[in-house]
Amino acid sequence: MAKLRTHKSIENEIYVVIFENDLTALSNADKELMQKFGEPEIDLGGTFLAGGANEFSLPAELVKVRSDFPIRKEFDSRSAPFNTNTLTKVNGYKDEIQTRFASAFTTLRSKTDGFTGEEIDVV
Repeated sequence: MAKLRTHKSIENEIYVVIFENDLTALSNADKELMQKFGEPEIDLGGTFLAGGANEFSLPAELVKVRSDFPIRKEFDSRSAPFNTNTLTKVNGYKDEIQTRFASAFTTLRSKTDGFTGEEIDVV
């Protein structure tokens, strides 16, 4: 099991979102899969709320789901694109990152080790 904690606050008109991977909740099975296949990465950038009036984009930023956390993101409500509908945009961002985090673990858990084991050749 993996657990993503999201802390939100507003500090001097800046919306702050902190994503924290609760490492105490990380299962041994997930840890073993990461040792075999590497740590999953998610992109903190891209287009968010696509196709709507609140669509915005952020530059690509790949982070590892274990070693790069916690992640702190700040959104200044005084600067574009966050100077309009700030709450909607920041919540859309938060929701998408939570989805990407869950997807990264789903993908990790779908991997199987078809290599490890013993082979015996009789000649």
